[in-house]
Amino acid sequence: MMWVSLVVILPLFWKGITGQIPGYSIQVDYNVGVQEGLCVTIPCTFFADYRNRFSNSSGYWILVTEPKTPFYIVASNDKFSDVKTTNFHLTGNPDNGDCTLTITDARKEDEGPYYYRFEKSKDSKIKYNYGQITTTITVTDLTEEPVISDPGTLTAGINTTLTCSPPRNCSPTSLNFQWTKSDVTGVWMKNSSTITFTPSISDHQKTITCEMSNTKGKITRKAILLDVCCPTSISITWDIIGKRKNRTDNVIRQDEGSSVIMKCSVKVEGNLTLQIIWTNEKNDILQNGTGNYLELQLDDMTTTHTGVYTCSVLTDYVIKSENINVTVQCEELPGNQSVVINQTESLTLACKVDGNPNSSVIWVKGEIEVETPKMSKSVSSAIINVSSSMVDVYRCLAWNALGLREQRIQVGLKPSIKPIKTENISYRDTALAFLCGMSVTILIVLVYKLITWKKWRKEKSYMQTKEPSESAELPENEIYMNVSKTEHKAEESADTSTQLDPNGVMSEDLHYSTVAFSAKPSKVPSTQPETEYAEINVK
Repeated sequence: MMWVSLVVILPLFWKGITGQIPGYSIQVDYNVGVQEGLCVTIPCTFFADYRNRFSNSSGYWILVTEPKTPFYIVASNDKFSDVKTTNFHLTGNPDNGDCTLTITDARKEDEGPYYYRFEKSKDSKIKYNYGQITTTITVTDLTEEPVISDPGTLTAGINTTLTCSPPRNCSPTSLNFQWTKSDVTGVWMKNSSTITFTPSISDHQKTITCEMSNTKGKITRKAILLDVCCPTSISITWDIIGKRKNRTDNVIRQDEGSSVIMKCSVKVEGNLTLQIIWTNEKNDILQNGTGNYLELQLDDMTTTHTGVYTCSVLTDYVIKSENINVTVQCEELPGNQSVVINQTESLTLACKVDGNPNSSVIWVKGEIEVETPKMSKSVSSAIINVSSSMVDVYRCLAWNALGLREQRIQVGLKPSIKPIKTENISYRDTALAFLCGMSVTILIVLVYKLITWKKWRKEKSYMQTKEPSESAELPENEIYMNVSKTEHKAEESADTSTQLDPNGVMSEDLHYSTVAFSAKPSKVPSTQPETEYAEINVK
């Protein structure tokens, strides 16, 4: 038994991590230094009985004291143990073979050698003091500077908070802090690790210092240089040339062809000279200048002017900026249209839309009410085919975030006309021409016959009135006729119902007569009489 006790308490004088009993070892730094008032974490791992996984085990960090002196426990996870200090902490978990030790708010009296003890449980035989390997803690004077949070570029007129803390994220348990400022006499703020203030343009390039001290009065400092520059406000107004002025809306909606003036105003403290620029969505510089006011004019706007315009105030980098959204609306759509098609025809309707923001478009048949559809992505065009059985009113609907627009077209059907065959037209025309020709011919013949008949009637009437009687003495100068008549001539001549032949001449017998022309001897010399024959119709 005495031999075992000696093995436990005798330290190792060679550099290693393994104890003299097989299966028990520990890995930890031999010497650790920490500044007074600060903190330190000492990593530590161990094996017990060849294992580093346990359940409900206990670990203890103990100050090495004189032999036969009770354990001076400084840190443990055993809540029933008699821990002598408050700034030593067993932050490792013994169940995982972790014996890490953390010391906060280090003090001079914390110096000394320490070792680790492990107990699997109160009733277990696995209990071991790793006294062969000790860790010696050394506490030195405070020399490290505090850490101040980086404020970046401060904005004049806007509150900002600075934080001063010990190095390595140590808890400032026994440390004191105070603040000084280069343009402020004495202490600016004390007994606080944070400070909140409102910078101004005059604070630019001023120095702020944090002082950290421990209970022994040792002081360290950290200073930063303030970078303060920024307008307290920036505003954009706009005018429509010839119309409204000084509008403050951050969205401009105008029709094509209109003109707009956008005015950027900057308010600053002091006499700081600022550079102002106007840019578009592509970061193209459209206008720049110095001072606190800059205009940007857009003339004869088209849809290409649609987008976000930014006014920025610059020093060596962008300090502050404001945006305004310009939307240029397309010209009004043309009036409603109409088209007609034949029974055998079809029609293709295409609707294409340019919009900003991107638009979606669909075709709707009829006059029904339609809610704005929800589409997962924008579609800038739509095409449909319309046949003769689908004639109706068709509406192209286009919409985006700014609203809905509609264009209509009336599709109608032409009246049906039966085609006329070419050959029928030819026969009919020929027949009509023939009939017309015959009619005209007959009419001409009838007129001619009528005229001839009237002329014959007139001649007959004349001859009846001029015929001499048989007893009358013929004059000397008249011509004598000797006409031989048939026996029934007298009877037929008295018949008033004599008929005309088809040629318009009375149906009579044809007679030949001998006519002698003579004259009295006293008046006409004697000559050989001549005989002439003539065809005479006897009346």
